[in-house]
Amino acid sequence: MIRSPLPYKLKQFFQCTFVVCFDNKKWPRARMQTMMTRLVYLCCYFLLGYADSKAQCSSAINSFPYSESFETTDGSWISGGVGNDWAWGAPSKPVISAAGGGVKCWVVGGLTGSSYTNSEASWLQSPCFDFTNLISPYIEFKIFWESEQRFDGASFQYSTDNGITWQTMGSSANTVNCYNENWYNNSSITYLSPLASNKMGWSGNIQTSSGSCAGGAGSGKWLTAKQAMGFLEGKPNVIFRFIFGAGSICNNYDGFAIDDILIKQAPAYYASFTYTCDGEGIVSFTNTSDACVTIQNWDFGDPASGASNSSDIPSPTHKYSAPGKYTVKLHASFPGSSISTATQTITIPDVRVTQLSPADCQTNSGGSIIANVSGVNNPVNYSWNTVPPQITQIASNLSAGLYTVTITGTDVCPTKATGELVTDFSCPGIFFPSGFTPNGDGKNDSFGPIGGLGVISNYQFSIYNRWGERVFYSTNPFEKWNGLSKGIKADGNSFAWYAEFTLPGKPKESRKGIVTLIR
Repeated sequence: MIRSPLPYKLKQFFQCTFVVCFDNKKWPRARMQTMMTRLVYLCCYFLLGYADSKAQCSSAINSFPYSESFETTDGSWISGGVGNDWAWGAPSKPVISAAGGGVKCWVVGGLTGSSYTNSEASWLQSPCFDFTNLISPYIEFKIFWESEQRFDGASFQYSTDNGITWQTMGSSANTVNCYNENWYNNSSITYLSPLASNKMGWSGNIQTSSGSCAGGAGSGKWLTAKQAMGFLEGKPNVIFRFIFGAGSICNNYDGFAIDDILIKQAPAYYASFTYTCDGEGIVSFTNTSDACVTIQNWDFGDPASGASNSSDIPSPTHKYSAPGKYTVKLHASFPGSSISTATQTITIPDVRVTQLSPADCQTNSGGSIIANVSGVNNPVNYSWNTVPPQITQIASNLSAGLYTVTITGTDVCPTKATGELVTDFSCPGIFFPSGFTPNGDGKNDSFGPIGGLGVISNYQFSIYNRWGERVFYSTNPFEKWNGLSKGIKADGNSFAWYAEFTLPGKPKESRKGIVTLIR
């Protein structure tokens, strides 16, 4: 014989109530009387509630996302239970003075005033939902609670058997993350029984405690509660309900309100990362995935690096074993067993700078240098630190010195390398002409040393007129005298000069002589 669920449920309820009311000798008489009163009311509640629940699943909502703001209608949500005072409309209470969004919402204790029914055990029940084709169901809604702390409060339940049985959803101990937020603030609300054996829910108020009325822990404003419901994936008949329970005293509070309900597939969260090249094959990575990432696993695509090829920290650093192209993967895990993978390709180039031709020893110019790049298949960009910058593989017309090139490109780790360009040491020696003609014709217009000037060091050069006055002085072998003395053209005449300098591999040398200026 098949047992009817309704009588069986009533039997369980009466047994539970008897134990609570009569077997608990620590309860005050007033509490026991309250429970007896509620027992009578709840008989009607179970009879009516059972019928209402069955009626709810005659048709099911199967189009998502489901969004209900309660602005134009009550959303086909129905209320019932003992002492039911749920109301739909625009609230105007001392604390709950407005809806969570728009103008209207559902609220316990009516739309005005500041109290709810004594010994209330009520519920607000949703239409029926079909999650057959919904992957990873997720719900969020706005809530506002203002009730006696610990004793009175609300919770959220679901049923998959047309309202025959109800389960409390979530826990006050759940970790707060992108899928779970503002879900219960109390682990045991006294008067949620007998609507729920699990008495976790929302309870508290913004008032201070007064006498036996417990204050504190109210929301004080509308909050958005979030919960992933993966366990309901594929379920064809799902009903939700908010339940509210209260004792027989200390009920002068605004109650509990809900608004803006959204049911959809759990939000998709994505893995992402950035990287910075620190030189010499060292790359620093940063996990930039959505904030709710719980676990990250890195694969740097460098098996030759052994155990260093992986990491589970948010911002690791990896030194690549050799130049080349590497595929880096970040596997990010999110609440609800959601996993996302981000992939980027990184190229570690090897750059060597080599001199092609030295600088001319007389002009200290004309040298060239080349950057040889290996480990890169795609095109790269060159940037030399010359003035002005040169952007080809070969930098030319250079004087002796150190030169640095920066290599960049798509998916290429920016890399710098430096090379040296030297002077041609095969140049002839140092010579000083005996005369010059500073007439601006571009021929022999200045006076100074010629020859392998690029190799000179410790250079000093002075020129004197017939009265022993120094008319020119320089420590740069490439700087010549143009025949001016204090900005004025010197008359054609003979001038004495004196020079000191050092050539590579030789001792310091000094020279002197006479030069004729011809106008």
